[in-house]
Amino acid sequence: MVSETNLSPEQHQKLSRIVYKESGIVLNENKYSLLVARLAKRMRIMKISSVSDYMDLISRDPDEFGEFIDATTTNHTYFFRENKHCEYMVKGLDKKKPLKIWSAASSSGEEAFSIAIQLLANSFTFNIFASDVSDSMLKLGQRAIYPNDRVKNVPVSLLHTYFQKGKNIWADHVKVKPVVRQLVTFSKFNLLSDKPVDTFDIIFCRNVMIYFDTQTRQKVVDRLCSALKPGGYLFVGLSESLNGLEHTLKTILPSGYQKK
Repeated sequence: MVSETNLSPEQHQKLSRIVYKESGIVLNENKYSLLVARLAKRMRIMKISSVSDYMDLISRDPDEFGEFIDATTTNHTYFFRENKHCEYMVKGLDKKKPLKIWSAASSSGEEAFSIAIQLLANSFTFNIFASDVSDSMLKLGQRAIYPNDRVKNVPVSLLHTYFQKGKNIWADHVKVKPVVRQLVTFSKFNLLSDKPVDTFDIIFCRNVMIYFDTQTRQKVVDRLCSALKPGGYLFVGLSESLNGLEHTLKTILPSGYQKK
């Protein structure tokens, strides 16, 4: 039964190496259950009961390989998560200056739209580049339809102004309004292998580096710093920090940094 999927040590190591090479995410022994659960889901969908057969499939089918990477690297998110960074921006930045913002590892778009809504509500001029390694997450961001539980932290006034309430089969969902969606551009970007072609005033890269080892974190931070304008800001997750890494940033608030 797929629901009783077990991995041999060799299979676990091989699949973990594949995920690490593609995404930088470390799935060590502590993440065994997560890997098994995500793998079993893909095997059920593909109606495959053998781990060996599934590993053979992803070795020759690029589409299913992409689905496997999506499944093992996607994490839950919601609107206005860890919102202190946005509050800092709204209170401290010059509204007269147009802002170029990068939401790196944007997942299904909640972070990018949360930033956009708050800046729009406070009369900032800006555009946001939202990127992720997952095609399925990018499609969800472009669709901009979310279950109601994802917007439970959004103040009611902003919820009414910037979201449309779903009807009929979408009764338990909301959709981000066009006035917000037009300010966010979604595109695929791999933090490990792709080089930024633009520079930004602000970069959000939150709750992703916690899954990386030190070597990968250093590589990602180097890449992010190269895309950050002098005086620009980098925000990482509240459970993350740049301790132990080399960089040219100064700490301005917990998990918030500014380029010198």
